[in-house]
Amino acid sequence: MIKQRFIKTLIVATGAILSASALATEWQVVPETSSVGFIGTQQGSRFNGRFQKFSAKISLDEKDPTKGSIVGVVQTASVNTRDSDRDASLLEKDWFDVKDYPEARFESKSIERGDDGSYKAMGQLTLKGQTKPAILKFTLAKSETSAGSATAAQFKGTMVVNRFDFNVGEGWNDTSWVAQDVTVEVNLDLKK
Repeated sequence: MIKQRFIKTLIVATGAILSASALATEWQVVPETSSVGFIGTQQGSRFNGRFQKFSAKISLDEKDPTKGSIVGVVQTASVNTRDSDRDASLLEKDWFDVKDYPEARFESKSIERGDDGSYKAMGQLTLKGQTKPAILKFTLAKSETSAGSATAAQFKGTMVVNRFDFNVGEGWNDTSWVAQDVTVEVNLDLKK
């Protein structure tokens, strides 16, 4: 009798978990029209960079964002700031150290929706062997079809990263030369 109750409880619990996760929409990135970039400041002048190789897994239930998850990975060696000298420096040990740390990764731990409809994903950023808490603020705009279902969406997110937290720019501590904070910008076209 106890064994039967345990099995019934296990089946009900498993069904509840599966039905809850089924509500979250799994989105696929359209890489050709998506980008992961950043804005930095060098000698008082802002510059833009981007990573040519990246991936993301986004699962989001708009009615209950707490059931969602986001994982994003960039290949640090694919950095491009349209300045060959700067790009070569960013690959080196003082900066991204791409030989020892070829990837940077963000993984959400929780997602909240704000009153204005925007979202905030609290998680962990791993960069150059360091893992620290990070917040990705984002919006998700769905493209509705005439039938009322969405098969495409636009994800726009930002994250402010303190490079000192990740030992990026070791020895380059003068913030008048290279600023401390870098803003990461994520613009993804998504499809189901």
